[in-house]
Amino acid sequence: MLRKLINLITGNLKYIIIIYVSIQLIYVIFFPSEFRSDAAYYFKLAQECIQSNSFYPAPQHLYEDYIFAPLFINLLVIVLNIYNSALSIGILNIILNMLQLLLLYKLTENIFNKSVATLSAVLYIFYLNNLGLVLTNYTELLFGVLILGSLFFYIKKTNKNYFISGLLLGASITVRPVGWTLFAAFIIFFLYNKFKLKKSFPIVFSLTGVIIFILLFGSFNYLHFGRFVFTSTTGPVNLLLGANDDATGGFKSEVYKKGKAGYIENPDTMTYYEKDDFYLDKASHWIISHPLKWLWLMPMKLIHTFIWDDIALSNLLHTGKWDFARAIKYIVKDKSIKNILPGSSRFKKAIFFTVEGGHLIYYYLLLVFIILGTFNYFKSKSKDEIISIILLYVILGIAMILITVGNPRYKYPFITIMIPFAAYFIRMKLSQKEVSRVEQVDSKE
Repeated sequence: MLRKLINLITGNLKYIIIIYVSIQLIYVIFFPSEFRSDAAYYFKLAQECIQSNSFYPAPQHLYEDYIFAPLFINLLVIVLNIYNSALSIGILNIILNMLQLLLLYKLTENIFNKSVATLSAVLYIFYLNNLGLVLTNYTELLFGVLILGSLFFYIKKTNKNYFISGLLLGASITVRPVGWTLFAAFIIFFLYNKFKLKKSFPIVFSLTGVIIFILLFGSFNYLHFGRFVFTSTTGPVNLLLGANDDATGGFKSEVYKKGKAGYIENPDTMTYYEKDDFYLDKASHWIISHPLKWLWLMPMKLIHTFIWDDIALSNLLHTGKWDFARAIKYIVKDKSIKNILPGSSRFKKAIFFTVEGGHLIYYYLLLVFIILGTFNYFKSKSKDEIISIILLYVILGIAMILITVGNPRYKYPFITIMIPFAAYFIRMKLSQKEVSRVEQVDSKE
C-alpha cells in the first residue's frame, strides 16, 4: 500500500511541482505574511540602503549591533530597487525555493539515482517549512541554494567547475558564517587526500574560488563602507548567548538586561566591531571560568535546535508569534487551550494544532529516516567523496551550534541537505519488501 502510494506520488512529480508553485504564488500574492523578528530587520536595513542610495552596509550602519548577511541584504536592495514591495521578496523566495529543490534533485541523482532523487524532491515539498520560508525574509533559502550549488558544481570534476564551486561557497559565507564549515570540510578532505597520497590538486581550484569571492566582496564593501567586512558578525553574541549565567542552551533575551553579561550602557556610541569585542570578551571569560557548565549546556543546545521545527510554519498559518512550542508551554501551564491564539475560532485552533502536530510528526520521521539512511549507507561499505564532504559539513555545522547557541532555524541547512539519505532509506526498504514479496510468490509456485 505504502509502496503504491509513494510510486503514485513520485510518478506524478511534475504535476505536484506545478501545484506546489501555484500554491506559493497564491500565498505570496493573496496571503502574504507580515515580516517579524530578523525578517523585519533585514527588510528595514534594505530600505535604509535604498533611501541613502547605498549598498549594505551603509555608513549609518557602523553603530548597529551587528552586520547581518551582507550579500543577502544587498540582494534585497537590488530586488527592492526594481519594485519596492514585499511581493518582490516573495517572488524572489519562490525562485530560490525552486532552485534549491532543483539542485537537491540534481545532486541526489548524481550521488544515488533518479528514483532516490525523485523521492527526495517529494520529501522536500512536503517539508512545510520550505513553503513557509517563501513568506518570510530569512537567509535560509539563498544560503541553501549557494551550498547545494557549490556541491553540485564540485561533483562535475573539472577545474572550471571546481572554481565555480568555490565561488558559490564563498558567496554562501557572505550570507551565513556556517558556510565556513563546508570550507573546512574541503580543507580536511584536501589534507586527508594528500596524506593518503591521492590526487587532491583540483580542490585547490575550489579553495581559490572561495578566497577570490571573499576578497572581491569584502573590497566592494570597503569602497562604500570604509571597512573590509564580508559576512555576518553575529558570532560573538551567539557565543555569549550560550555562555553566561542565565544561559539555557537556546536564545534568552535576559542576557541583554541591565546587570547581565550582554548589557551595554550606551549602545549607540559603540561601533558594531567594538560590540563584537565586548561580547567576545564576556563570553570567553565566562567559558574559562565555567568550563564544565559550558560543556553541560551543549546537550541543551542540541535539544533547543532539534526538539522543535516551526521555522516558518507560523507564517504559513498566519498565527504571528504563536508556534507549536509556545502553544505547548501554555497548555502545560494553564491546563487549557483557552488562552492559545486569543480571538481565534475553534476551527482555526484545530487547523493550527493539526498542521503543527502533523508537521512535527513528519519532521521526527524524517530525522529518523535520515539517521537510518546514513547508517545503512555506511553499513553497505559504499564510499563516495561528495558524501564524505557533506557529512563532514553537517558534523562541523552541528559542532558550531554546540559551541554557540541552539535555535531551530540553525538546523535547516543540514536537514535539507540530508533529505536524500531519508529517501535512500525509504527506497531501500521498499526494494527489500518487493524482493521478499517476489520470493514468497516464487516459493508458492
